[in-house]
Amino acid sequence: MKKKRIVSSLTAVLLVICMLAGCGSADSDSSTKSGKEKKAAQAGESATGKTDLADASFDTSYQPKKDSYKIYCTYKNIHSWYDAIKCGIDAAVADMEKKGVTIDYEWYGPAEPDAVDQVNSIETATGQGWDLIAVDVNQPETTAAAINATVAAGVPVATFASSDIKDCDRSFFVGNTNNYGDGCTLAKEVCEKMGGKGQIAILAGTMGAASHEERLKGFKDTIAKYPDIEIVDEQRDNDAVEKAISITESWLQAYPDLGGILCNNMSNPVGACQAVKDAGKSGDIVIGGMDHDLRTLEYLKDGTLFVAQVQNCYDMGYKLVYNAVKTIDGEAVEEEATNVGSTSVYADSADKYIEMLYGESADAE
Repeated sequence: MKKKRIVSSLTAVLLVICMLAGCGSADSDSSTKSGKEKKAAQAGESATGKTDLADASFDTSYQPKKDSYKIYCTYKNIHSWYDAIKCGIDAAVADMEKKGVTIDYEWYGPAEPDAVDQVNSIETATGQGWDLIAVDVNQPETTAAAINATVAAGVPVATFASSDIKDCDRSFFVGNTNNYGDGCTLAKEVCEKMGGKGQIAILAGTMGAASHEERLKGFKDTIAKYPDIEIVDEQRDNDAVEKAISITESWLQAYPDLGGILCNNMSNPVGACQAVKDAGKSGDIVIGGMDHDLRTLEYLKDGTLFVAQVQNCYDMGYKLVYNAVKTIDGEAVEEEATNVGSTSVYADSADKYIEMLYGESADAE
C-alpha cells in the first residue's frame, strides 16, 4: 500500500502539477501531456490550483484533535478529472501540516469503471486500519451495502466527487449535489440556441454512473419541454474520447440535419467537438457538455462548443479532507458546507478559464 505524506514545502509545485493534470482528459497521462500543458507546468506562476471557482468562505479554522489521520479514497476509474480533486486534497493536506497535523492517504481507482472492484476495495480497506474511507460511488445499488458494512465495522465512510447515496450510513457527501440540474441547464441552453426546434443527439456516458444518469435525466426532462425538438439517437461513449468521436461521426452521416449534441461527462464533448470540427460544421451544430478539459475550453473559444458546465473539482478534494478530519474527531459536518457547485461557461469567458486552470502559457505551444 502506497501512502502519501505531503509537506508544506511542496505545496506550490503540487498545486501546479495537480491542477494542470486535472484539466486533461481520460486519454492523457504524465507521459503524454500536450506541449501547452508541459509549458504551463514549467511556468508555474500563473496556475496555483485554487482558482476563483473555490469557496472563499469555507471555514478552515477547525483545529484537529489528533496529530495524525489516515484516509482511504477510492474513486470510479483512473481519469484526469480526478487529478483536479486530488489537487484539492493535497492542498488541504499541506494546510493541515501547517497546523502540525499529518494526513496519510491512499488514492485508488481502477483502470476502467468497475463497481465490483470498488466494493472489493472498500471491503479490503475496512480491515486495514484507516480512520475513514471516502468513496466516489460507481453504482449506488452495488456500493451501498459495502458502505453500510464498513460503518457497522466501526469505520466511518464519506462519499465524494460526483456520486452520493443518501439512503446509506455514510457520514457526509462532498461534491456537486446538482448533477440533474446541470443536465437541465445544458439542455435548456442548447435547445434555446437551436431555436426550440430540430434534431438533437445525446452522448450518454457510462451506464450506471450516478452523475451521468442524473445529467441524462435532466437532458431528457428538459428536451421534453420542447415539442419541436426530436432526440434522434442516444449512445454510451463509456467516458472515452475516441468512442465519442466515432459515434459523432456516424451521426453526421446518418443525420445531415442534426442541430445539437448534448454531452454528459468530461470526455465526450472533446470527442463530439473534434468530429464536428473535422467535418467543417463548427457552429452549425450546437454542442453543450461538461467540465474543464483544456481541449473542451479551446473548442469553446473557437465556437465549436456552445456551453461548458464546469464543476469545482478543487473543493471536492479540499473540503473532503477537512470534513473527514472533523468526522473522525466525532464532530458533526454541516451538509450545506460540502456542496461545490458548477458554473456555465461560454465563449466570452473561455480565455479566463484557460488561464485560470492552465496558466498563461496555455496560449502558446
